[in-house]
Amino acid sequence: MPIASVWAFGIGMACALLNWIAVARQDRGLVYVVKPATLAAFLVGAGLLAHSTGWGWAARWFLPALGFSLLGDVLLMLPTERWFLPGLLAFLVAQLCYIVGLNPTLPPAASLALVVAILVMDIVVLRPIIAGVRRSGAPELRAPVVVYGAILSLTFFSGWATWFRPAWQPAGRVLVSIGVTLFLASDLMLAWTHFVRRSRTLNVLIMVTYHLAQLALAGVIGVAP
Repeated sequence: MPIASVWAFGIGMACALLNWIAVARQDRGLVYVVKPATLAAFLVGAGLLAHSTGWGWAARWFLPALGFSLLGDVLLMLPTERWFLPGLLAFLVAQLCYIVGLNPTLPPAASLALVVAILVMDIVVLRPIIAGVRRSGAPELRAPVVVYGAILSLTFFSGWATWFRPAWQPAGRVLVSIGVTLFLASDLMLAWTHFVRRSRTLNVLIMVTYHLAQLALAGVIGVAP
């Protein structure tokens, strides 16, 4: 990995740590600075990494994914609810970019066995969240939340499906599996705190898992086929 990428990712993680502390202390002013700075640093590090590895298929899509994630971060940290849907849409585009980046070809047939397990997980986890959306007084969010949940599940599937793709090396498979799993966990916790039950503890865990997910996915650029 180029030393410049290491520095950029290191700066990003320093900003992420400050963000976690700011969220725990409910320091909104600090969050406004370090939250976008984290993804901006990851984006720079990923761009430098992509340049050094020849701009493979994953890099061409993962960089836009990080860019739309940065946009989503900015929108979701704004204080009014009117920005929730635009932020959700920004992350929806980010997830689609990750999906395309992980699927240069159709998923191997053997990987489709994962779909059953993911569907069961979705039914169990999303049911209380959808019920929470209904109770929230914003029923217009129900369809966007369901669509985003489905796309997020496809990202999760696409990451784990790399274990069935011979072109992927073990290091890449592990890194991308960690990334998509942490991303799924972060977004599910975010939806839970937004629509089911508020939790300051979960607010910190949301950011920890989210930043580690984005760091892992950015690092995939260096090991993807």
